[in-house]
Amino acid sequence: MELDVSFLGIPFNLPYSFARAHHVTSAPLIRVTLSDGSISGRGEATLFESPHADPRAATADQLESVRSVIEAGVTREDLLKLLSAGPARNAVDAALWDLEAKKSGTRVWRLLGLPEPVPLEDMVTISLADASQFEQELRDSTDCRVLKLKLGSDNDVERLEVTRRLRPDAQLVVDVNCAWTVGRLEEMLPVLARHDVRMVEQPVHADDEEGLRGLTHAVPIIADESFYGEEDLPRISELYDGINIKLDKCGGLTAALRIVEQARERGLRLMVGCFAASSLATAAAFQVAGFAEFRDIAGHLILTEDIEPSISCMNGWLSPPAPELWG
Repeated sequence: MELDVSFLGIPFNLPYSFARAHHVTSAPLIRVTLSDGSISGRGEATLFESPHADPRAATADQLESVRSVIEAGVTREDLLKLLSAGPARNAVDAALWDLEAKKSGTRVWRLLGLPEPVPLEDMVTISLADASQFEQELRDSTDCRVLKLKLGSDNDVERLEVTRRLRPDAQLVVDVNCAWTVGRLEEMLPVLARHDVRMVEQPVHADDEEGLRGLTHAVPIIADESFYGEEDLPRISELYDGINIKLDKCGGLTAALRIVEQARERGLRLMVGCFAASSLATAAAFQVAGFAEFRDIAGHLILTEDIEPSISCMNGWLSPPAPELWG
């Protein structure tokens, strides 16, 4: 096989803000193509929130170090050992799935033994923006039923009140991105219940999560920043009600499917999330999103441009990816 790697950045429609970052303006992406001479498979991942000072250079070096092994013909199971979890492995894993689907003439969902995919309802994220942009995002969301409200500021209660004033009909979840203490969470839990919040995502930092042990709460608590891969499941299952599976963090669809099976055995509730990326990345996440109770996979909708053919969204419902796009 031949491995081709490219990097690009796609701007957001609006600046994106949350508790750990303000005014993020673009998505840094990696696209991978694997070709056997006549047929090519593609995969994409985002370098957002990379631990490296230069994510692009670090990812390029990581792939160059294993290029010869990949081009010699690596399997998806080999890949789990060859590359550590993260965006590089996610992109290559997706390209391998796409290549197999195209070579065999069989859709990925059939290769996985899954039912034919149907449209999935996704959630729309309302960022931690200033009051003007915040209210505009709420008004623009009226055709979507499920909202994810970013919290983690001094005016969280007011943001909930404004949200319920403008969107009393919405199914509401909140994402705090580690910004609360355990004490603040205890104060906010009755507020969340009063506003009919269905789930709170990562309310406290991983360093403080032991404070969740034994905490009485009616609103389910989902781990995001505290959860990366299957090795985290024993700890997470003692502290949280569920997990947010992101392909960029766990290292691809193959790893995500293993996590789903193990999480179900532990009785954990499932969310499938994403970082902002094009429809190419959304297509891979779509394959596992059908297992989830909560879905936040449409990162392509907040970008100024998308790959073609894109994944369409109508009234919050995402269409399955076309074979010309992926899988």
